[in-house]
Amino acid sequence: MHAHERTLLARLGFADPDRRDPIHDIACRYLATPDVSMRIAKLLNLEYSNRPQCFRTEAGYEMKCESRRFVKEVRTACEYEIDKGVGQYRTTVGFVDVFLRIELEELFTNIQKRRHYYQSRPADTAWEPSTDFVERDSEIAAIEVKSSEVPVSDVIRQINLYRSYSNIKRWILATTYPLNQSQFDCLANARILHIHLGQRFQDFVKEQANSPCSNSVEV
Repeated sequence: MHAHERTLLARLGFADPDRRDPIHDIACRYLATPDVSMRIAKLLNLEYSNRPQCFRTEAGYEMKCESRRFVKEVRTACEYEIDKGVGQYRTTVGFVDVFLRIELEELFTNIQKRRHYYQSRPADTAWEPSTDFVERDSEIAAIEVKSSEVPVSDVIRQINLYRSYSNIKRWILATTYPLNQSQFDCLANARILHIHLGQRFQDFVKEQANSPCSNSVEV
């Protein structure tokens, strides 16, 4: 029995017509390429520029500055497992087609600081310039790929099941076919971003067909 047939998703009756579709596998590889995964990460509204910031530090300073956050790197994994339980009670819920770990950097510039009232010391009134610095963070996202047309309601139920057993909050549906406005709106209401794999993906499919592996060992 295939691993996909032993998942909680399968036992709940979710069909997976794409499991043996070679286009589905190619789509997953396409989405996991550095250029494409970076473009997808930039669609998630994680970046911003020239955002005013004002905060206090544990060292007793009040600081004001501007910050710019941007995507530094995207790491991907295909067939990412979601499970529940431990030990003998561990069960595979399902497999995410493409998992994204998005590495972010936030650059703080035009920094000014002054000491606020701290441990009985009076607050400073004058602002002084301070050194720029960078903070690093990460976000995770997941992509469900469909190469055969399925009802949007089935996709929403599938992703909601994954959500309940994972800490993945950002979900994307990638389809090789276009959706109508009603389907798009249903996904948006469920907080699922839709992307259509169009001409660039078709070009990638042709490249894959014309690029046989040269590293296999012939015996």
